[in-house]
Amino acid sequence: MLRDRKALLEQEIKRAHTEAANMYLSLAVSGGNVHGKEYQDLKAKISSLKSDLSEVTKLMHQGLE
Repeated sequence: MLRDRKALLEQEIKRAHTEAANMYLSLAVSGGNVHGKEYQDLKAKISSLKSDLSEVTKLMHQGLE
C-alpha cells in the first residue's frame, strides 16, 4: 500500500514540476509575475506533495509497508 502511494506521489510531483517549469518559463518570457496566485499555489502543492512523500518514505524505512 505504501509503495503504491509513494509511486503515485512521485508521479504527481514530476507532473507538477513540469507544469511549474512551463509556467515559470512562460511568465519569465512574457514579463509576468512569478509571485502570482496560480504559480504560488502550484509551488505550495509541490511542497505539500514532497512532505507527504517524505512521510511515506519514513514509514517504509520503519518497515511499515
